[in-house]
Amino acid sequence: MVGDTTLYVVILAGGQGTRLWPVSRRSQPKQFHALLTHRTMLEETYDRVLPLTTPERIWVVTGAESVELVRSQLPDLPETNVLGEPVGRNSAPAAALAVARITRADSEATVLVTPADSYILDAAAYRDYIATAVEAAQTAAIVVLGIIPTSPNTNYGYIKRGARLEKPRAAYRVERFTEKPNVYTAAQYVADGGYYWNMGQFVFQAGLFMEKCETYLPEVAERVRQLAETPDPTGELTAQLYETMPSISLDYGIAEKEPNLAVIPVAVEWSDLGNWQAVKEISVRHGYPPSENHIAIDSADCYVMARSGRLVVTIGVEGYVIVDTPDALLVVREDESAKVREALEEIEERGKEGYL
Repeated sequence: MVGDTTLYVVILAGGQGTRLWPVSRRSQPKQFHALLTHRTMLEETYDRVLPLTTPERIWVVTGAESVELVRSQLPDLPETNVLGEPVGRNSAPAAALAVARITRADSEATVLVTPADSYILDAAAYRDYIATAVEAAQTAAIVVLGIIPTSPNTNYGYIKRGARLEKPRAAYRVERFTEKPNVYTAAQYVADGGYYWNMGQFVFQAGLFMEKCETYLPEVAERVRQLAETPDPTGELTAQLYETMPSISLDYGIAEKEPNLAVIPVAVEWSDLGNWQAVKEISVRHGYPPSENHIAIDSADCYVMARSGRLVVTIGVEGYVIVDTPDALLVVREDESAKVREALEEIEERGKEGYL
């Protein structure tokens, strides 16, 4: 419960997390791994939202091949609340798939949509912001959460705020969404103070969301309603319907087209853990335990994740990320970690898909 509102939560657990290879693989992407604590990212997301609701009102949308993995990591969820997509179609169809089912039970339900792979340091503060977003959803069609930026980061999209809402006073109208900017533009946004990082979290009323989906993405709305009304008893979705849906994000498909949007400025430490540099920075800042299988001689500022059982020794090395798994080893300069995706393209071109 959030105030007097019963909240439903949709956790989006698709995606590949390619830049966190070799830990993140096609068969087990990053959201199913424990990267910082002993809990996987999916488990931490579940722990974060559970005080707001009940297991029966939490839904997870993932790839069909990951359904059993989700059920094993979140055993308290009803099995029918884990939905497997036959093919990935980005966040708009994934969210709509779950919301269509929620709407059948309660069209006035309030829904939070959250990615499974966000790092959020202060879970209690986060829940307070969600409570504010739930209140704002009584006025705005869709409410987005925006992180107050701490640097001119070019890896995130930005949200420009407009006028303040009368209620709640902590919310603002959304003036526009902005694509990932260059460094100069991002610095201007941060200096301006009226821009926020888009953290991909949305709050809305279920029935109203489906109406917006019908307006902006009618093909998606039609197909997810069919799937909600004729659920496959085996738990597998009808591929014929799903594969004909467009692949589009919630941002592009609905939020950027909808004029009645609000943003809640959020002041918590947050990251989408998009690459190894982000993992390293958070690990160092908060003292998450380093690998016990690393011996450093005249080495500095290195991050080592040793999961192969082998001993990793660095000598005279500085500023590197080293990730050792049973079948693959990654050695990359911290500031080049975003290029891991290029390495995966080369691996695929060489016919070594088994490492992906």
